[in-house]
Amino acid sequence: MTAAILATSLGLLALSAALVLVRLWRGPDVFDRALASETLGMLVMAAVLLNTQLGVDAALGLALFSFVGTALLGYFLGRGEFPHE
Repeated sequence: MTAAILATSLGLLALSAALVLVRLWRGPDVFDRALASETLGMLVMAAVLLNTQLGVDAALGLALFSFVGTALLGYFLGRGEFPHE
């Protein structure tokens, strides 16, 4: 029973990651791509936490880098110093 629930949840995570990759690839704006990369990071963290007990440190590190990257993106876009497409 537990294995079936784990397999189903990993399948749904894979489907979500595929849809987020489409948004990351076709995002009409820098903000859409930033949100897609943030969401993809969260999905990777969820997959790491579902598969292993030792992945907590890796998930926390990935969350920290993702937060810092999003904060820097917002800072530079707010100042107008980030190169636009």
